[in-house]
Amino acid sequence: MINMKNKVIREIWSLFILVVIVLTLKVTIFELYIVPTGSMENTIMTGDFLAGNRFVYGMRTPEWIGIPYTDIGFYIPSIKFPSFREPKRGDVIIFSFPRDVKQKYVKRCVAGPGDLLEVRDKVIHINGEAFPLPKHGKFVMAT
Repeated sequence: MINMKNKVIREIWSLFILVVIVLTLKVTIFELYIVPTGSMENTIMTGDFLAGNRFVYGMRTPEWIGIPYTDIGFYIPSIKFPSFREPKRGDVIIFSFPRDVKQKYVKRCVAGPGDLLEVRDKVIHINGEAFPLPKHGKFVMAT
């Protein structure tokens, strides 16, 4: 009977360690995302799964610690690690929506840091020059 208890305890401990490893990888190295909107249709469809690399543009530590999929937890200061490279035009970026930090957005980068971005008559201008939409791109005007 004691041998059976030891086996159960070892199995539960192994499962606990596995869950800790998976959650650690999820918040530090990569995360799976579901595309929430249709703004990138024709290239990435609504509901598609994406694996995001957290290290490329400088990983951030979690801003919130708590029980996943609940509101039980607390906010902590976030630290940004050095990035391997800066975002370039055409890169697909996954980021938190400013009005709802739990919602992730998937968008294509059209301008880099320091660029002046203007939209005039449904034409994107970067640093004063017209930027043609990508082959499968579309212009959606928010109201």
